[in-house]
Amino acid sequence: PAPRPAAQKPLCGGVPQWTWAFNTIALASLAVIRPLAGAPPADPAAALSAVEWVLSPLAGVAQIFVVGDAVSGAMILGATALYSPACAVAAAYGSAVGAGTGYLLGAPAAEIATGLWGFNPSLTALAVSVFYVPSAGAAALATGGAVATAAVFGGAKGAVAASLGIPIATLPFCAVASGCHLLSHANLPGLVLAAAPHSPEKNVAAG
Repeated sequence: PAPRPAAQKPLCGGVPQWTWAFNTIALASLAVIRPLAGAPPADPAAALSAVEWVLSPLAGVAQIFVVGDAVSGAMILGATALYSPACAVAAAYGSAVGAGTGYLLGAPAAEIATGLWGFNPSLTALAVSVFYVPSAGAAALATGGAVATAAVFGGAKGAVAASLGIPIATLPFCAVASGCHLLSHANLPGLVLAAAPHSPEKNVAAG
């Protein structure tokens, strides 16, 4: 629905709209059918194999498009790299950080292996890479943002699924990425918003 982003723009102030419109429409629609209502919990005793560990960041990238498949994730990263290798690295790195955070928080192996802990952090790290001029500070923000996004995902997904029977979609990304963007007003060393946000390569060239 085209009017939705325009209607939400004033509410976002100076922060990008991210995927708020997608979440509004998709979650409102899913709330009608409640696809996760009564879904059995993942087996907490299962363990990740070495192969699943290696492939989980790729699955996380694929989950951005609701596909939990490592091959699809590799193809998406490959296509992204044709446009911007740095964006592809940021997306893969954010997904890997999300998977690692999920492991440290005791997430079920199946959730990590299928990329559920990777896609929101991947988007956050990618957003930082696009909106900030590359620097050590921006890299630290991408890392911290990815960790925070995974933590928000882990804390909220169960409550949302139990109470509403729906997934949490990309709400953790929207919330944390907004916070990362607002940090540009804090005058922190090494954090400089790109004058015309683009790929990291072009942000450096323009800066």
